[in-house]
Amino acid sequence: MKIWKTLSMRDMTITKGKDSTVWDSNGKPYLDLQSGYWCNVLGYGNPDLIEPVKEQITRLTNVMSAFRTEEVEVALSELERILPAELNRVAFLNSGSEAVDLALKIARAATWRTGMVVNDRGYYGATTYPFSLSWSGKDAPYLPDPGEVHRLPPPFCQSCEHGSREDCRDFKCLEHLQSLVDEGNDNIAAVMYEPIAGFGILVPPIGYGVKLREYADALDALLISEEVTTAPGKTGRWFGFQHDGIIPDILVLGKAIGSGFPVSVVVTFSEVEERCGNALRHVQSHQNDALTGRIVGTVISVIREQGLVEEAARKGEYWLNALKELMEEFPIIVDVRGRGLMFGVQLSQDHVKSGEIIQEKLLEEGYLMDFHSSSSTFRFFPPYVITYEEIDSFMAALRKTLITIE
Repeated sequence: MKIWKTLSMRDMTITKGKDSTVWDSNGKPYLDLQSGYWCNVLGYGNPDLIEPVKEQITRLTNVMSAFRTEEVEVALSELERILPAELNRVAFLNSGSEAVDLALKIARAATWRTGMVVNDRGYYGATTYPFSLSWSGKDAPYLPDPGEVHRLPPPFCQSCEHGSREDCRDFKCLEHLQSLVDEGNDNIAAVMYEPIAGFGILVPPIGYGVKLREYADALDALLISEEVTTAPGKTGRWFGFQHDGIIPDILVLGKAIGSGFPVSVVVTFSEVEERCGNALRHVQSHQNDALTGRIVGTVISVIREQGLVEEAARKGEYWLNALKELMEEFPIIVDVRGRGLMFGVQLSQDHVKSGEIIQEKLLEEGYLMDFHSSSSTFRFFPPYVITYEEIDSFMAALRKTLITIE
């Protein structure tokens, strides 16, 4: 029997991990620059997370979601420490895809509308509705029609057709939203965005979220900040929306909030809950589990108590500066961008094959990297616990490899 290959797979077996390193079945170590699938932000085998989880498993994991547990109450308290006071209604779930799906259901139930506004290059999840809204699934013939969907150009100043750059203030990429306002569109349930798009690490200029907030308000729609890849802490702030000083109507968390465990969270306003009334129903077997609550509460407390958000900001700045110096040395690199410990290194479009070669060479050297060929970009999501020595080691290996490519 074999795994059904719904995604490409390597002929390599990972057997264990510690901190930022994993080992294969031959005992070879690899520095993981992806945190697993962008999840393990506290690193592998972190006792500050593992020991509480082990204790929890022996005591209580799953109960009916209709019951309250101490673990969920603690998680709510931890979330309350880091969230704006307005965001005060929470659902604990299992995956980012499920959380996005619930966020979309909330938007429809609260507004009695069906239209959605998304970024054309966005990725919102693998379940049916979120995937149909995503760039990679919008033309999939096996998916149902998602209904009225408005796709905005990606907020990518470096390739802006209007000639804008990182200091953009006119946001012509959002002209379609203005047209929806001018037309009096009354069917938009939500405007959904990623503060940094995981597709190619597309970093919008500061102020982009402010404009989305304004347009969502003008359309009487809800603003969804889809932060499965950006939070908590990955951008050097607890949440990506904080870089713009706004508050979304719905916040979606996944990946890092479980640091390797299948956990996700949806947060919204009490007013949104009231608007949904009895129209919304979402009940599943592992909703609001005690184990989920223990994981979320522990992850947040570890990040908070160890100052890992600030660490992500400092390490990210250090790493990005080193990469920008490398860009000046090697013309094959055309852009370096990101915030905190979420960043991308883009190669020129005629060097896509070179990117795949670089990835394989560095894998041989003991570095796990992700090259996104569609955007010709290396994407980095390292654990917050990665050390400066490990960063320097990787940079030396990358420079050595680029020399062989040039």
